Amino acid sequence: MRRALVALLCALCCGAAGTAQQPSASLLDDGQPSVTFRTEINFVEVHAIVTDERGAFVRGLGRDDFEILEDGRPQKAAAFSLIDLPIEARAAGAGGALALPEPDIRQARHTFDGRLYIFLLDDLHTDFRRSQQVRDAAKAFVQRYLGPDDLAAVVYTSGRQEAGQELTGSRRLLQAAIDRFQGRKLPSAGLEKLAVHLREQDTGDFFSDESQPSRTNEGAERARQVQDPDDPERGLNARRALQSIEKVSTWMADVQGRRKALLFFSEGLDYDIYQPFGRGSASSLVQDAQQAMAAAQRANVNVYPVDPRGLNQFSGLVDIDGRSDYPQLEFGTYRGALRELLLSQESLLSLADQTGGLAVVNAGDVIGGLGRVVLDNSRYYLLGYYSDSKKWSSKFLKIDVRVKRPGLQVRARRGFLPPNPKAAAKPRALEVNAGTSPALAAALSKPVPIGALPVRVFATPLRGPGQLASVLIALEIDGSALKFQERNGRHSESVEVSIVAADESAEVQGGDRQSFDMNLQPQTYERVSRTGVRMLSRLTMPPGRYQIRVGVHESSGGSLATVPYDLDVPDFARTPFALSGIVITSSSADSFATANPDPELQAILAHAPVVTRTFDRNETLAWFAEAYDNVTMTERTIAFTTSVRKASDGQTVFEARDRRALHAGDGVKGQGLRSELPLAQLAPGAYVLRVEATSVAGASSSREVPFEVR
Repeated sequence: MRRALVALLCALCCGAAGTAQQPSASLLDDGQPSVTFRTEINFVEVHAIVTDERGAFVRGLGRDDFEILEDGRPQKAAAFSLIDLPIEARAAGAGGALALPEPDIRQARHTFDGRLYIFLLDDLHTDFRRSQQVRDAAKAFVQRYLGPDDLAAVVYTSGRQEAGQELTGSRRLLQAAIDRFQGRKLPSAGLEKLAVHLREQDTGDFFSDESQPSRTNEGAERARQVQDPDDPERGLNARRALQSIEKVSTWMADVQGRRKALLFFSEGLDYDIYQPFGRGSASSLVQDAQQAMAAAQRANVNVYPVDPRGLNQFSGLVDIDGRSDYPQLEFGTYRGALRELLLSQESLLSLADQTGGLAVVNAGDVIGGLGRVVLDNSRYYLLGYYSDSKKWSSKFLKIDVRVKRPGLQVRARRGFLPPNPKAAAKPRALEVNAGTSPALAAALSKPVPIGALPVRVFATPLRGPGQLASVLIALEIDGSALKFQERNGRHSESVEVSIVAADESAEVQGGDRQSFDMNLQPQTYERVSRTGVRMLSRLTMPPGRYQIRVGVHESSGGSLATVPYDLDVPDFARTPFALSGIVITSSSADSFATANPDPELQAILAHAPVVTRTFDRNETLAWFAEAYDNVTMTERTIAFTTSVRKASDGQTVFEARDRRALHAGDGVKGQGLRSELPLAQLAPGAYVLRVEATSVAGASSSREVPFEVR
């Protein structure tokens, strides 16, 4: 077996363009930077992991302890910071007395500064018999290692967008996307050629004259010429996997100030690029490998290949040893199977080696090996310098990071290929609503949220017209962050809000844009400054799985915030029995100024919906939900049960039961429940509100919302 794939790809694919960004002010200090988006083409960012002779990470180094060389030329570090994020690993199954539901609000209080993981699930190169191993390892990583400020996404190399998941912090959504994984790897090329060889033997195609003395030599030669019947599809699958790495890397190019970990769950590419003659995919595959690695290095994406086979590399192979009549042939023998294995593993090792990641291969404990990925992305030094673009060409520029202290080891990316602006692929910009300002449109297209404004968002589905749903969206902006301008005794500020809802195929299915100008008298200004402003919106959309992106731009200070909100919209028209989301308000809701009240909710609730789940004991909590019965078309009676349980021990502290009648002839109208609870009867602490609806036929549906009393 020629163990040269790493060297070959090093020569062809040592592409790593310097990330094109201008560092923020915080990045230029020695503090821990936030993720930024300003760009300058010749700014190069390098992440350095420094370890001692025992392999432990070394803290306490300063800017002057490092040396950076680009093609042997010393570079001045214009940016330096130690990234040291806390690691809060959880044991499997760990939790409190009551399993809390996910919060139903999302918020942007600061710019994203957690870890960033992309799960690239290579269903094209994973045996279906090892699908569960991939699911178990990836879900265990999410459950144990995903921190409260981290974001992750799930992508499939086969391009199954409907199965993947956009960047989110929701463990539930990530694990649901991982559960949809199913390997579809082609059978071994050696086994396929062996099958062809055996069929030809059985049909006597090799020998027309058994008395011919050279028949053994001729048979061996004929056997050598056996072609893999799946070769075209095998080459296409390898190209699609590499193109997936390139696309993900291009998508993440705008994110700076943090390592970006691409966890590539794969058994490795099974296409032999060393046999180029008569195989159309070999040369194009080398080019795709070059482009994939160049894009990863250009975007500073670190690839961490994870081989789900672990130490049991041959557990899925049939016993083929000795099946070939011609021992000099590789297919049909243990030697041939070993060659395929090493070829696929070297593709994984090369991806890690050239992008600054680590390969989890031949691991007895795959899940434990993934802990190294967390360590790599939690503790490292961030360095940045300005490269002399006048010296750029199409030549790969080597980066060498050294530490002056003796006995220390440094791991960092190897270099970069200067970007070609004409050839650089650009990710498709998000389709925003007409009239959205360029600054807000650009912010909404960024992979990670921006949090320069404290914004909270709530979204919930209700039944809409016909087969559609009506999605209520509410957002609140803290008044202290608004930069009012005083003119003639009044205080003025303008706020722009743009909302875009994209389905699981990244197609926009709905959106809204609103702007409101405030020209407040002193008394109103004082109230709004202490509390804030609220805006409501309704989107009419078909059922489906969505990521709703909400962007806010305040004009006086120019601050921006974007909040992604993942939402499942049920098919209320066809589901036999369903419950809408829960809309919550409180007696203090009017302290916020509502720019545009919702007419439908005004007729139901005394106050506007609130986008907070922390309440004072002097407030009265109120909520609303609708149940939809599509089975019983005569008179319908729906029973509602509302309960409040303590999060600490699950004890029920409030319960109420109610019944609502829906008469024949009311069509598809839902039956609503309105209820309230004075919070004075609850002790301070965390609680869960649960609303359950039950039909006369016994069907039931429920929703839960966590909240806190202070």
